[in-house]
Amino acid sequence: MPLFTEEVLQRIRYLHFKIKKIEEALDKEEESFTLDDLNLVLEYTKILNINYQNEDQVKLLKTLNITPNFLEPLENNREILIKDLMFECARNLWVMARAYSHISDRFEADEEWEDAIIAMVECSKMFKTSAYFSAASIYQYDLGITLSSENLELNSEETRILAQSIAALKEENSNNTYFASKLYAGLSSLSKRLFYLKKHEEKKKQQLRAQFHFDMGKACQLKAQASLESSITNINKDKVMKLQQKANFYFLKSEEIWTEMISSLSELSNEERSSIEQNLSIVKEILQDEKLDLLGYEEIKRIQDPEPIIIIPENLAPFVPKSTIYLTKFVPKDLNIKRFKSFQKKKLEQKIPYSKRERLMDKKAGIVRTINELKLLKENKEIDIDKFAELLEKYSTRLNMIETATEKLAHLTK
Repeated sequence: MPLFTEEVLQRIRYLHFKIKKIEEALDKEEESFTLDDLNLVLEYTKILNINYQNEDQVKLLKTLNITPNFLEPLENNREILIKDLMFECARNLWVMARAYSHISDRFEADEEWEDAIIAMVECSKMFKTSAYFSAASIYQYDLGITLSSENLELNSEETRILAQSIAALKEENSNNTYFASKLYAGLSSLSKRLFYLKKHEEKKKQQLRAQFHFDMGKACQLKAQASLESSITNINKDKVMKLQQKANFYFLKSEEIWTEMISSLSELSNEERSSIEQNLSIVKEILQDEKLDLLGYEEIKRIQDPEPIIIIPENLAPFVPKSTIYLTKFVPKDLNIKRFKSFQKKKLEQKIPYSKRERLMDKKAGIVRTINELKLLKENKEIDIDKFAELLEKYSTRLNMIETATEKLAHLTK
């Protein structure tokens, strides 16, 4: 009895053709596919994801009449013959992951932050799922680099870090400085985790080192800024100063690593060199604005880093190869993929362990900024005096309410 009816065979060929179009658009960096098109990749994978047991898969691939090869992009487009349908599924999920990354970039460019984060989370999950299918390819002896399970898992980790970085930038742009500080600390932790995950080539290793130092510098800098803007007690200026000095310690460390990369790594491409030079210009500008005395390493160690928060969930695969059941006798729970649109209805804050105290402090910081702006408008005679008095009373009342709520919260936690 054939594994696929003629109707299903036609559907497989149609879906394969549509996926090839998505892949061509990605290679040309075109905007010619949508989120709905990615459901076709998912449908194709689910049709092919069956337990073939001892079937001749090369013969099956010929029957399906789909592209029998994969051009390995990391090995000068070396041709790899596809001999396992699990490998074909890994290839398609890799295309899907790249498409989610492209869509995330599009959302980020339009400053649609939550959608950008969600798309990058889906990207991370698809890389992870592709890794499982690659690992399950028992008849595929030539995997290449791109579709090896190790490389795909690495891509999954890297895109999880990108999702966290978008979240941190979103909160920083929204002036939620306390929360942004913790997200940057979490970002630093994720980069450090990736650094120790495997033995990287030298330029990747140094880039990760520079990045997790820079991100922790941002975390310290934002925490110091938030303390000045919205402290609920008298400001301990010495403590804030030390936090800023620790931020500079991290920034100087990242500057040192990036400078060393420029001078000593000859294999850097023009694009990589340009990216590092841009990073250097950013960190030099920060250090120029924050000229402080340097602290010794022993004193630096005694200053506590901001508490890290990682809001991007573990990049777990939403489904696994059916052949895994055959090979291991383990029957996984079928979780299925959640539709992208369902995520859009969920607010990012619902996923975040964001304390009441931090919410109050962020609100207070925003109101303090608003009152200062009102006073500036009054000084420049850009606002009617009656309107100024009305708004000042309104925001002062809100400020008093927040301070009362903060005091009650502090009393309850004692």
